[in-house]
Amino acid sequence: MGLHFGRLSSLAVVGSLLLAGLAACSSTSEADPAADATPNPNGKTEGSDCTVGFDCRSGLCTDGRCAPTAASLNSSPTDGVKNGDETDVDCGGSKAPKCVDGKACEVGGDCTNAICSAKKCAAPSPTDGAKNGDETDVDCGGTKAPKCAVAKSCAKNADCASDACSYEKKCVAFKGCTAHFGGDTCGGGETGAADAKHESCCTRVDVSDRPAGQGGAFTIDKFLVTSGRMRAFAERYQGNLKQWASTNPKGWDDALTGGLPENMDDVNILLGPDGKRGCNVVNQGGRTFWQGAVDGIADEKSDFSKDVLDEKALNCVPWNMAAAVCAFDGGHLVSAAEMTWVYENRGRAGGATAYPWQWNDTSSYSPNNADIRIIHRYSYQTPNPPADLRTVNGQYPLDHAFWIAPPGRRPTGANMHGVMDAAGNLMPWVRDQNNAFTWTQSWENHEKNLKVASWSTQAPDAPGGYYGLGVRCAY
Repeated sequence: MGLHFGRLSSLAVVGSLLLAGLAACSSTSEADPAADATPNPNGKTEGSDCTVGFDCRSGLCTDGRCAPTAASLNSSPTDGVKNGDETDVDCGGSKAPKCVDGKACEVGGDCTNAICSAKKCAAPSPTDGAKNGDETDVDCGGTKAPKCAVAKSCAKNADCASDACSYEKKCVAFKGCTAHFGGDTCGGGETGAADAKHESCCTRVDVSDRPAGQGGAFTIDKFLVTSGRMRAFAERYQGNLKQWASTNPKGWDDALTGGLPENMDDVNILLGPDGKRGCNVVNQGGRTFWQGAVDGIADEKSDFSKDVLDEKALNCVPWNMAAAVCAFDGGHLVSAAEMTWVYENRGRAGGATAYPWQWNDTSSYSPNNADIRIIHRYSYQTPNPPADLRTVNGQYPLDHAFWIAPPGRRPTGANMHGVMDAAGNLMPWVRDQNNAFTWTQSWENHEKNLKVASWSTQAPDAPGGYYGLGVRCAY
């Protein structure tokens, strides 16, 4: 019995010692909260998803997110210690600066280059699935990654596979349509209107129904070339289009280079009134490529702003400049045969009818009256004209650019392929011969006559161009 009692006494002593130890631990914990500041060192970091407290380093899961540890609350990103939720000394985590390459990390957000590979921050790579380095979008743009596709972000033209970075800093399909006005303002409705349905002014349509014996399928601009397209071309080279021509662009005829400008002053001269019919505003004409007063004559100026004019179809353009703006986007001036095909209706039994829209709308048309389907007989008027718009006898605008429309404003007049203004607005220069054009009606009463004519022969006194002639490109 004594022996048994002795053994019980020994167990009691051991039990007392254990209880004392637990009490001491409890006392230490209460006195030093930092002692259990990281209940689960292998748990998730602050802000991570969690289900229960033990998922987290802090032992606390609040509203599905790991709460900070006590050490994190007291840490500093400049204390020379890896603490808090830092992934390396004084970097990474939610409070410290991002870590440089080679430092420890948990996720890409811990690193300056947003790449965490094998728990180490890594240098940018054009295949790492992140926008880093000098990339302008994920794995594209900048000096090391491939060029970006259409709709990706860019900083300059060279970032884009199309060589075309828009005013919105997005890659677009065509170099001529990187600006806003005259770049993406073509189509029905006025700019800013709730019902406007605008798209890129460089949109193209495929014409696949022309028989091979007549030249076969081709692609054509949906819209007439805008002044904004010409401006984007000219300003890209600071007006030195001879320099552009020297790069041997596809489809360019070197014989035309001598007539191209070398600076923006030359551009303004070539697209101004000089040597053209109807392009002097003071003589009741109008041109759509904006410039200031010409030849020091205060009154020889446009009455509309650059933005308003850039939206409009380009007129008063010499034939070789028209050819150049098409070649800039990889095309050529439309031919008379191509223009005739899109002008006439091939969609109804019986062959061609009088106007492009009659494949779909057979209602009558009178060439002597204005019609909602065509810009003809001064039927378009520039909205919100300036308060100081000059008039003739108080009756109609002195600046005839007032009646020239942005392309596509008459969508009900489209042909069966979707080509806008195949009839009306401006008659197109054609590639068939130098200074050739075709009569396809215009805003200024020119009637349909699809034959090719030479402007030089038509107007030997002003061979440089006309305010009723414009540009459409084909490909």
